[in-house]
Amino acid sequence: MMTISRTRWRFTWAAGIFFLIDLLGVSFQQGWVHALDRLVIGWVRQPLPTGVTQAIIGITHSGDPKPVTWVTLLLVAILVIARRYRGALFLAFNVLVWAGIGNSLIKHLVRRPRPTVDRLVAASSYSFPSGHSITAMLLWGSLIVLLGWSLRQRPWRRRLVVVVLSLWIVCIGLSRIYVGVHYPTDVLGGWSLGFCLLTLSQWFLTRYGDVL
Repeated sequence: MMTISRTRWRFTWAAGIFFLIDLLGVSFQQGWVHALDRLVIGWVRQPLPTGVTQAIIGITHSGDPKPVTWVTLLLVAILVIARRYRGALFLAFNVLVWAGIGNSLIKHLVRRPRPTVDRLVAASSYSFPSGHSITAMLLWGSLIVLLGWSLRQRPWRRRLVVVVLSLWIVCIGLSRIYVGVHYPTDVLGGWSLGFCLLTLSQWFLTRYGDVL
């Protein structure tokens, strides 16, 4: 069944509350936001071997619009061929609509400048929230939901998918901090907003049926 558990709703409410606190903190330039950003940047932006740095840059580029669009279209095509039309709509809407519109709208409302540190990759537009983090949560989170249904009879494989894809979502977010184009609060805001949108779209599409 694809119904959303009470625990999932609790996490969604918590994510929504955190996003609002983060949004207000960033918008009004609260001291705790700057303190948190400095603390996490100090942890993440450590000198690393060239090979590791290049790998992190590769991870961050995997969340760029072009590869994300191609991956999404490929997955949507596979779902359509498998006649999982609602699943295809779920994935396409989350990545191509929620991620794009939600991220762009909030960026232009908040207008937070990007970090002034040395950047390892190019980035434009505003900083809050992290578009890569929202997109990662919506793309790979959607896949977790869809595969969760397909692998319901194989719990160990289901858990493996959840762990691997969740780690990938975390890696993409952390990579944005490492390459110097986002503050940690941008990434946290992106993850929390993305999680809320993921739950809302799943709830909407399963109101009158359980299977995506």
